[in-house]
Amino acid sequence: MILRLFFCLLLVLQAHAGDFRVGAARVDITPKDGTPLGGFYKFRGSEGVLDPLYAKTLVFEKDGVHAAIVVLDLSGTVRPLVAESRKAIQEQCGIEGDHVMISGTHTHSGPQQPRGSLMDDITKVNSPPGVAYISALPGLIAQSVKEAKAKLTAARASVAMGKAEGISFNRRVLREGVKEAIWQPQKLNQATDKPAGPIDPDVGVVAFHGAGADAAPLGALLNFAMHPTSVGAGTKISADYPGVFTKLVSERHGPGMISVFANGCCGNINHGDYINGKRRSTLELGTALADATDAAWPGLKTVATFAPRVRSELVTLQRRSFTPEQIAKAKDMAANMLTKNYGTVPMAETVCILETVEKQSVPLLAEVQVIALSDELAIVALPGEIFVELGLALKKASPFKNTIIAELANGSVGYVPNRESYPQGNYEIVSARGEVGSGERLVEVALRLLGEVKK
Repeated sequence: MILRLFFCLLLVLQAHAGDFRVGAARVDITPKDGTPLGGFYKFRGSEGVLDPLYAKTLVFEKDGVHAAIVVLDLSGTVRPLVAESRKAIQEQCGIEGDHVMISGTHTHSGPQQPRGSLMDDITKVNSPPGVAYISALPGLIAQSVKEAKAKLTAARASVAMGKAEGISFNRRVLREGVKEAIWQPQKLNQATDKPAGPIDPDVGVVAFHGAGADAAPLGALLNFAMHPTSVGAGTKISADYPGVFTKLVSERHGPGMISVFANGCCGNINHGDYINGKRRSTLELGTALADATDAAWPGLKTVATFAPRVRSELVTLQRRSFTPEQIAKAKDMAANMLTKNYGTVPMAETVCILETVEKQSVPLLAEVQVIALSDELAIVALPGEIFVELGLALKKASPFKNTIIAELANGSVGYVPNRESYPQGNYEIVSARGEVGSGERLVEVALRLLGEVKK
């Protein structure tokens, strides 16, 4: 009997030997009413649902080597959640934890996660509804991976790069004669103002079709760099524009496919149009990106895939330092911050300073991960809100023709500005946990890992 089972297993393995296989699934992770929401420096308990939230997963396999990409409709990820989810995935699915990438789309209309800082008190994430939600997440994430793995089927991968112009903007502006950058201006003064940096208009499209020439798509990995804040600071649950975007791509290109959106390096990129003074709706933004995907879709080029090549490295970043005066001021403000709104920038700075002081002896760990599926395609996972300049530099120097970057992946170290932005100050800078040069260090490690998997 044992011998017969052995030969059956051998036949199954031989049948799949050499196939590049893909499985896709999604699991609903929409919270109950009353769950603390993230994205803002205040408490918001969820009340109703505009559209559901999902854990969406793509699993890849060839020659017995697996890798998984999980994207959550959440504001990001934290290391404890990633560690617990990877453990559950390894136990239930047999996929090595470091072969799993878990990122958040960065919607500001989804549940908050514990950060181990004053933010936990501000958002009330450790209240019973918050704890109940976070406790259930690893199981739901593992379920998504398990369902995707169960659907593994021979597939081919194809890649195209589209463009979406005029919907994303560098939200930091430099004004003539003013040292500090202006954050999220409503309107640009063309005579004195200019964006502090570029945008990234690329819309990455990776489609996975069944192996047959006319096979339907099984799933897609989509990529663009822009903050999902279009829903605003209300209390209704929403996946924001990524929800509209992925829904439309699936409806237009394969109703049975799972479209997964990984947000690019959008730490300083938003949708606020300070050229025309317009605020586009969630539907407009998602539709514009779906239209850009439609335009790119006919140009999809099949790439020769190989067994997933995965590298992951924990980088220790240097924490910032603060003066005694800055620390004293932060402590004074914190004493009243649960009952008084001081404004986003001062509150962000206070949270950052106090967290840094409290964790000064704790290493600031940042995981950099790369997953290569072809000599022409690699995915890079970075743990924070990465400035677009860093993403553009990484993609330009990458040895892969197509490099997809997923931020807020495998944990988060907060905002990660490029070196030149630190002296300009304002919100993202006062929120940054890492010292000047942290972003460039992450790019350097990513490029080294990409070089290793390219060989």
